Amino acid sequence: DVYKRQIREDDLDTARDILAYCSEHYTGDLRLDDLARDLHVSKFHISHLFSEKLHIHFCDYINTLRIEDACSRLRDSAGSVTDIAFAVGFNSLRSFNRVFLRQKGMTPRQYQKAAAD
Repeated sequence: DVYKRQIREDDLDTARDILAYCSEHYTGDLRLDDLARDLHVSKFHISHLFSEKLHIHFCDYINTLRIEDACSRLRDSAGSVTDIAFAVGFNSLRSFNRVFLRQKGMTPRQYQKAAAD
């Protein structure tokens, strides 16, 4: 029982480290391999923690961080959608638009216009 509790505590510490790392690096070209290497944790273990403990896939989590940042930027500035997409870590405007629409139910331009009204 003590061993099981320790595993859970270790997973919690690892999850905290992973989430902190993601929060710091999501605007860059963040890959699971880089995260695993930098935190000295197996990428399979990271994937397991995301799916089993956090109930989200790694890529979906990173995209959620990026979209939330994009929403803030779209609300607070008149910056171009393209500039914002690249600033929050997307490598293409097409990917940004697709993920944004899936998560928010509207395009970034629609979101920006609605926020300005």
